[in-house]
Amino acid sequence: MATINKTYIWRMTHYRNTGFILRNGLHCCNCGVQDPDYINIGHKSLIDNRGQSPVSESTGGVLNDYIPFYFHYKMPMLYHIFKGMVKEYKGTQNDIIYLISTVEKIMEMQLPFLFTDRHAYLAHKTIFNNYSALEKLNWAVIKDDTWHKEYSALKKELKQAEFLIHQHLPVTGILGIVTQNEEIATFVRNEISLAKLSLQVVVKPEYYYS
Repeated sequence: MATINKTYIWRMTHYRNTGFILRNGLHCCNCGVQDPDYINIGHKSLIDNRGQSPVSESTGGVLNDYIPFYFHYKMPMLYHIFKGMVKEYKGTQNDIIYLISTVEKIMEMQLPFLFTDRHAYLAHKTIFNNYSALEKLNWAVIKDDTWHKEYSALKKELKQAEFLIHQHLPVTGILGIVTQNEEIATFVRNEISLAKLSLQVVVKPEYYYS
């Protein structure tokens, strides 16, 4: 996963969701295409609230009509999982994988997208739909791996700037996968092989909390 002229976007999921994703791509909550064995890692109340949060720009709808990615790893939701603050989720952060793509790849695929300057659920967010506006994001905060050590509500908001893909991301839009440990990486590589795909899997424990 080279870093030249790429704006990486990151989506978390439980490693056991990998097989369905590799066969079907990613679908938004409202699409009706759902893994019957899906393991949810998020706050149910937040997911429900996003279903009531309208998107006034471009393709419209509500937030649950979009697939959310972040612009960097070690995001606040992973921190909540690390601290055991997601009551609906019984696993650990070690079970979480990152699905990686880039803004440039999404544009190449001509998929409709939006992005926000902070958590998309917040009423005072700003929504953008053009590539040049990426420079308006607070990249210093977004890429700050230690944001939680000098916590502020504003830093948490800005760290959670979201890239939102409308409805569906085909599996060809996934460029790589990151895991916390080799055991999970082995499981993911086997699922990739079963799906007859070629995807790089990288073990990066430093992309997780400790």
